Formats: sequence, C-alpha cells, structure tokens
Amino acid sequence: MTDIGAELGHWHVPPPPAPLGQREEGPGAESAGSQARRTLAAARSRIGRTAIEIAISDWVYDLVRANVKRGRFFELSDVLRAGRADCLGYARLFSAVGPLFGVDFGVVEVIVDNSGRHVPHHVGLLNLSNGTRRFVDAWYGSKNVVHRRIGALVDGKPRDVDVAELGDAEVRGLPDACIDAITLYIRSNRLLEQGEFDPAIEGYSRAIRLYPNNTRAYYNRALARDRKGDVSGAEQDYAEALKDESRLVRVLATVEELEGLLLLDERRVPEREQDIYLWRKGFKTGKPTDCEEIARTVGMSTAQVRQIIARTERLLAG
Repeated sequence: MTDIGAELGHWHVPPPPAPLGQREEGPGAESAGSQARRTLAAARSRIGRTAIEIAISDWVYDLVRANVKRGRFFELSDVLRAGRADCLGYARLFSAVGPLFGVDFGVVEVIVDNSGRHVPHHVGLLNLSNGTRRFVDAWYGSKNVVHRRIGALVDGKPRDVDVAELGDAEVRGLPDACIDAITLYIRSNRLLEQGEFDPAIEGYSRAIRLYPNNTRAYYNRALARDRKGDVSGAEQDYAEALKDESRLVRVLATVEELEGLLLLDERRVPEREQDIYLWRKGFKTGKPTDCEEIARTVGMSTAQVRQIIARTERLLAG
C-alpha cells in the first residue's frame, strides 16, 4: 500500500484557495491537506461545505498537474515515481490524493466523451455533499468536464450509462475489482502487441471474470485467439463482443486523438497556453471555442490568443 502522504512530501503545493484562507502550517501536501480537512469540518451548511469541496477539488487538480505531467504510466506507484500519468494514472491519483484533502474521488471510465468520440478513457469522479457530482479530467485539461457516457458504479452495480440519464442515481467510482480488471486488460494489450498470445489470453480472461462489462476484453481476446489459430474460440469472443449496440460502443473506441495531447507536456507547452489550446480544440467543452470568447475568458486580446494557438500547433507539429 502506497503511503500517499509521504510520497507527496516533496511536491510543490500551490497556494490554498480563498475559502481556506492563508496557509496555516508548513509547505508540504500533508499540512495543506490538514488545513483543507479542518476547513471542511468547520463548514456550517451543506451549501457551504459543497463550495469548499469544489474549491479543494480545483486545488487538488492544480497540485496534481503541477507535479505530474501526461505520460504513459497507469500504476499509482509508477505515476509517483516517474511524475507522469496517462488518464487512468491521473484518475487513480485523484482517488488516492482526495482523502488527504477531505474530498471524495473515484475512478470512472469514459465510453463516449464530451464531443461524441468513442474513447477508452478514464476520469476522476468527485462526489459533493449536496448530492451533485463532477468529473475531473486532467488529460482534457478540465476541472469539471461533461462527458456523455460512462462506466461507473450506479446504484450499487457496475453499469454503462448516459450521463444525461443519471438523475438522482447514486454514482460512485468503480470498485477495486473493476480497476484491477482494467489494469489486466491494459497489460494484456501489451502482451498481445509483443505476440505473447497465451499470457494475453489468460490476462483477458481474468479481466472478464472481474469486470464483464468491459467487452473490449472479449474483442481483444478474440484477436489473440485468432492470431494464435484458435478460430472457434475467436468466433465465440467476437460474437460476445459484438452482440448488441451497447457492447459495440466500447469496441469502437479509439485513442488516436487523445494520444496527441501527450505532446502538450512532452513539448513543455505552458499550462495557460495548454488551456487556451484545449478550449480552442474543444476538449474542455466538447466543441471548439471561438478565439474571441477565449480572449474574454482569459483577459487577453484575440490576437494574443491566436498567436498562442498558432505557436502551440507549431510545437505539436515538431
């Protein structure tokens, strides 16, 4: 078990948000977390507590992004060691750091994102005291993203559901068994790429037992069986993966557009310029934002915004 407080001891901690006042103790994340928890405990109403939770969540987001950049690591220990995370790594990190600051984060899958892309993606789920929720997405650069379809624990069961249909349902992060299954699935994908068909098939089979909703595991096990020469087994898995529309949605998932965002950190694009680029390209809101609107939001001229976008595009093009 990772001692997250100790691991964060060397992290840079941004200034606390206004509801928490001036920093009361030392500079480390643990003292910052203690201050956050005390402030929450002193809240006198659900409305006040919710406002503080949102401020703390935004603070945790800034803390994570200040110390962990986009990368290809999804295991929490690797994320902390390398200071790099993929979307699953970020979601796991929010889930681990949140309790230190008194906020409730979980890990959920994104199946259809805010612009309608079918994606294999993960975000942090923040549950608030007033019964509402936020999805926190460090990969898309959003502290409150509105994706369209998710895989989560809904009313006590792992389900794929449209966010617009959630209503008053109780939504929590996926249980550990499902996260373990997703981890096995990712590891098996790497084995499949290396031609290690038997270990890949075993990994997919374990993932299916833990989290049968992830029908992509059936599809990729079919690929592994097909390449191994097990035609009959592959046909059964293909049939299972493609037998209805909800399963097909997962099979259609592609990562190419999401992968490109990795370069924002690899090319060292400053955080504010990343925000402007992500607004313009529609990752934050699901549709491209006009340069004029971005300029009003960030307090710049339209010309400055266009220059930043052009410069970022040149950097990403290498």
